[in-house]
Amino acid sequence: MSGSKAGPAGLVTALGALGVVFGDIGTSPLYAFREALGSESTGSETVVAVVEADVLGVLSLMFWALIIVITIKYVLLVMRADNDGEGGILALVALIVRVSGTGAADDEPSRADRRWLILLGLFGTALLYGDGMITPAISVLAAVEGLEVAAPALDALVLPIVAAILIALFAIQHRGTETIGRFFGPVMVVWFGVLAVLGLVSIASEPSVMRALSPTYSAAFFADNGLSGFLVLGAVFLVVTGGEALYADMGHFGLHAIRLDWFALVLPSLTLNYLGQGALLLQRPEAVDNPFFLLAPGWGRWPLTILATAATIIASQALITGAYSLTVQAINLDYLPRLRTEQTSAHHQGQVYVPSINWFLLAACLVLVFGFRSSGGLAAAYGVAVTLTMIITTMLVYRVARVRWNWPTGRTVAVVAPLVAVDLAFVVANLAKIPDGGWVPLLVGLAGFVIFTTWRTGRLLVYRRIERRSVSVAGFVDGLKGKRLLRHPGTGVYLHREPGLVPPALLANLRHNDALHETVVLLSITTVGKPHVPPAARDRWVDHDLGFLELEMRYGFNDRPCLAEDLADLVSTRVSFHPEHTTYFLGRERIQATDVPGMARWREQLFVFLHRNAGDPSIHFGLPSDRTVDIGTHVDL
Repeated sequence: MSGSKAGPAGLVTALGALGVVFGDIGTSPLYAFREALGSESTGSETVVAVVEADVLGVLSLMFWALIIVITIKYVLLVMRADNDGEGGILALVALIVRVSGTGAADDEPSRADRRWLILLGLFGTALLYGDGMITPAISVLAAVEGLEVAAPALDALVLPIVAAILIALFAIQHRGTETIGRFFGPVMVVWFGVLAVLGLVSIASEPSVMRALSPTYSAAFFADNGLSGFLVLGAVFLVVTGGEALYADMGHFGLHAIRLDWFALVLPSLTLNYLGQGALLLQRPEAVDNPFFLLAPGWGRWPLTILATAATIIASQALITGAYSLTVQAINLDYLPRLRTEQTSAHHQGQVYVPSINWFLLAACLVLVFGFRSSGGLAAAYGVAVTLTMIITTMLVYRVARVRWNWPTGRTVAVVAPLVAVDLAFVVANLAKIPDGGWVPLLVGLAGFVIFTTWRTGRLLVYRRIERRSVSVAGFVDGLKGKRLLRHPGTGVYLHREPGLVPPALLANLRHNDALHETVVLLSITTVGKPHVPPAARDRWVDHDLGFLELEMRYGFNDRPCLAEDLADLVSTRVSFHPEHTTYFLGRERIQATDVPGMARWREQLFVFLHRNAGDPSIHFGLPSDRTVDIGTHVDL
């Protein structure tokens, strides 16, 4: 959907976007400035001294990171690369594949180039799961650590409280976010308002901190601190984590609503709060232990801790929901096996719940919380995966600018090269975090990438093995002419992958029963490189003799097929899919790893494991269980 540019509807959309889109980046003030300066009390290494020049230098780096990475790169450039209104790295990959073959530009990617671009996109997607693990853990932990300031005696309860919040948060996911989502926007309005007020009050007592808005202080910081100053970029990057969410959630709220939120509320609030924390440290360097909570007066620290916890829960919810959506996209694009999903809203197709992903994220969050034990410790693991995802996004956008927008090479390089340079600086600075925990999201990303590519390659191998034994529909129908066949009343629908070929399930059924329905529909399901396909444009028919019909149903990568309903809604003079007179036939491959050339043996074993644990296709495609028949086919991989 696209957001309205103005009016009440646009404001409501912008309000709803606050929690979902800006929750992650909006809670970074809890820990980002503290980590950039270093604090022995949180367990992180002191990188720079808490002196005026360094405080102003770090503030300047943070402000210009927000301007360059979020404002210029994402809000003004990357979000132009929408795939029919949808954003996110998988949507970007699908867009590149979709525009290929149009001849729109001289350097349109070749088949080999497209393969590498798709692999890059898949690796970036896999890295987002690492981000989804760390964000809830670090955000909730940083908020509850406010107890250490408000009530130091409760220090020992921080980890148990964080664990209880995370368990409760993941336990209610099956209920969906439709109801609770109504409260996200108003709570985040209060949150950003509090950020701004706390910052303004502190700035009023030390207005000289406004000097940090000049980029000269960034340059002076690097000149004064050398390599150690450059490595501070690894912590400065924490202020822009969540930038990918702006792009990924564009399809839910629209470009205009996100831009309105960013320029009118989020950017000013974040800037004021970071400046306020800097002003506090200029007056009280010892406040570096937790400058965010120490901005508040003593009486306000308890309410601020509660508000911060609510904000981080909202930020976590947004990341969790994003992981579900990402999984559904990967399944529809055939990069993941079918996983059990549940629709949690009757009104919004994008609101789904994926139990296996939910419990995986919970287990990962708890391991991270008790493994690193503080937000400062987790900050060492945070950022490595996100920086790599961001630079991959920039590289993919370069291709879109050339192929889709028809930008000349000179203009494209002039715009993208500086952004790549900034991304690379953040990547290199974050590499120092790998020994201290940055390896965790990288390992998760690598594992996800292996699963994506193994599943995709395995599926293609299976299709090729089956295709060798397949016959064309036209030849098959011609071969039936003149033969005596028992035909049952009603419609038999055979699902298969390749249009034009007879499904193995039909051949097996005919071989064993020597009978067919009087109307046979050979149904193939195609996922196109667009987020949505309107119902009126989904069906494509090919008529054959003897009551045989080929039907292709086309879906977008964000669409959720419900074939029984979709077929019943088709306006067709060819066939009627009456629920009581329609039987669905599914081919179930029985896969066995062999020494036949294909994939490495360990990848074949992984594919077999994934295939055996895939969800029921009848549930995935929305077919009635009492009218669905599974017919097995043996395939040697």
